[in-house]
Parts: sequence; structure tokens; C-alpha cells
Amino acid sequence: MLDESQLNVYVLDSNLSPRQRERLQAQVLTALRSLPRWVFGLLSQRLESLDVRNLPLIVEARASDDPSSQIISFGEIEGRPSARLMPRIKNDGIEWEQDARLLAAKAAAYMARPAEGDGFWQDWTDAIETDHLRDTDAVKNGGWSDASDLDLFIEMVAAYMTKPEHERWTAFPASRTFFDAWRERA
Repeated sequence: MLDESQLNVYVLDSNLSPRQRERLQAQVLTALRSLPRWVFGLLSQRLESLDVRNLPLIVEARASDDPSSQIISFGEIEGRPSARLMPRIKNDGIEWEQDARLLAAKAAAYMARPAEGDGFWQDWTDAIETDHLRDTDAVKNGGWSDASDLDLFIEMVAAYMTKPEHERWTAFPASRTFFDAWRERA
């Protein structure tokens, strides 16, 4: 099981008041703690496979007048997968623009994903094709038609992490089976 020191949450922004910084940190930790335990088992496995001690999750608040619509990004820091959450600060409030739990699930999905070359990715591609995922209205009309397999993985597994028993999974049996098998690896 992942412990607090294995997922480092960094809150960046020198313009935040101590109260805003504290609230931001609390909301991120609450969102992370709401994820199922198996997610942290997968993150621990990823740490082991990378032979690193921790993974960085960066929270960088945006001002209320920031025109950017980006709320999450993914990348690497020192060879470790990392995610950056970018909520908007308005007055004394924090606006995530999506459910903070879903954003935490997307960050966890990106950081826990197996390395390229693992048979995992071929299995995911097969699930996409079996479920005709790229042909669904949500993908075609939601701006996902040109999405990579990784992008679809992050979106779909984050939904699975937050609502694995939702009825939508009956429409995607291969994806559901794929996620169930990944979950069992934890």
C-alpha cells in the first residue's frame, strides 16, 4: 500500500495565502484518499518497477483571470511520471472545473500506468477495438476522436476508478474486463 511519503504533493504558487495553500492541500489529499485502495497498490507497483521512492503530484493554482482552460497535465520529472493539477483561485474559493476526485483518479492513472512495451498496452488496444470505443458518440462528439490510446486509457480508467459498478460498463465489456484484470494485479 502506498504511504504518504510515496506520493509527494507539492503546492506551488507564492501568491497563495497560507489559508488557501492549506485548503488546496486538504482538498487534494481528500480526493486522493477517496480513491479505492487498489489504485495505491498499482502506484506502489509502478514505484517498484521504476526503482524510485516517490512520485510527484504538483498542484499549481491559477488566478481567476487566467485565460487558460487546462486543468491537468502529465509529464515526467527526473524520469518519474508526474501530474500537475491546475485549479483556479477565485476570491477565497478553489474551482477545480471538474470533480477533484476524478482529477486525482486521472493523475493516479497516468502515474500508475505500466511502461511501454508491456503486453498491457496491446491488451488495451484490443479492448478499444473490441468495444469499438473510437466509434462511440461520446468519443466522436466529445473531442476525443484523435485521442491516443493513452488518453483514452486515462479517461476511461479514471471513470472506472471512481465508479466501477456504473451501468455504463455494460456497453464496454472488453474495457471493463481489462480494468478488472489490471485491478487484480494490485
